[in-house]
Amino acid sequence: MSIAVVTDSTSDLSPELAEKHGITVVPLNVHIEDDTFLDGVTISSDEMYRRLPDQKVIPQTSAPSVGTYIETYEKLAETHDEIISVHLSSKLSLTHNSAVNAVAELGPNGPRIEVLDSLQASMALGYSAIRAAEAIADGSSLDETVAMTKSTIERAEAIFMVDTLDYLVRGGRIGKAKGFVGSILKVRPILAIQDGIAHPLERARNRKKGITRLKALVAERAPLEKLSVLYTTDKDDAEAIAAEVASYVPNGELHVAQLGPVVGNYVGPGLLGACLVRAESS
Repeated sequence: MSIAVVTDSTSDLSPELAEKHGITVVPLNVHIEDDTFLDGVTISSDEMYRRLPDQKVIPQTSAPSVGTYIETYEKLAETHDEIISVHLSSKLSLTHNSAVNAVAELGPNGPRIEVLDSLQASMALGYSAIRAAEAIADGSSLDETVAMTKSTIERAEAIFMVDTLDYLVRGGRIGKAKGFVGSILKVRPILAIQDGIAHPLERARNRKKGITRLKALVAERAPLEKLSVLYTTDKDDAEAIAAEVASYVPNGELHVAQLGPVVGNYVGPGLLGACLVRAESS
């Protein structure tokens, strides 16, 4: 049986990674004033971060439509018997819900499709999609692939330091970190996506100390199966961090990834972070 893997653009999978693993990426929408863009397709990350600080009208984002998912699934069904579809946390977006509704509309006559809620974003989602693709490449059935992907979801986490909470507040994605609001003056909030929403971890006095804490938080979660160092606008800093934390994924994957326009809209320029998957216990 041939199995296809689908995820969405908030996974931050590079075109090279998506192609390597045969993953279909469905883009979310970015609305800036009267214009609508496809996340990572018709608007790049760099363009989004260039616009954000001076944007008078707050950009909005939206999930792919049910029709977009139906079209994606029907096309994949021409060459595949089954599909696994892994998506952005349902507590942050309607993206997962759109996929579920698409499967319901296709009904029993369509291919078997399993939709999973990653409860994560960025490469913490991307790595779950990659794990599904790896399992399929190794000959796993859909049920086995779902089980392995769920295991990855349980061990995945996104940790990030932002320059300001303003973007999370204005976008309504502040989550459990709302306790930080109003109490932070020129410090760097460090947050993590846990149980599907943003949770506060720590306050760093400045960017340098924040980077030190990020590296320490990664170390505390080692050994790791997969690790990605994230950035929005500061690639050099991300690459420097990656060089220092590479030893925590001795047998796994390490990437440097730029946060895409949709998620980037809610965190803003200056973000540094890490998405990781803890190694399975022996």
